[in-house]
Amino acid sequence: MALYLTQKMSSGQLPAITYYRKQQTDHPNHTETGEFTQDAKSNYAQFNHISEDQVEVGVFKSRQGIPTSGKTYEI
Repeated sequence: MALYLTQKMSSGQLPAITYYRKQQTDHPNHTETGEFTQDAKSNYAQFNHISEDQVEVGVFKSRQGIPTSGKTYEI
């Protein structure tokens, strides 16, 4: 089974999006996880036409399945 990085992004009244990406290794390093978080944050800001400092970054998780609840987006 493939493992994924997941993290929810939100901002005020805008709908939250849970981002996910397939992990490169079983134990991702800080570079991989940091890039994932930044990519998700940037995408959410661009998608919603807001600045990145308005994005609320949710809890990062690794070794997850593909999220199925709510709005999701693979990056």
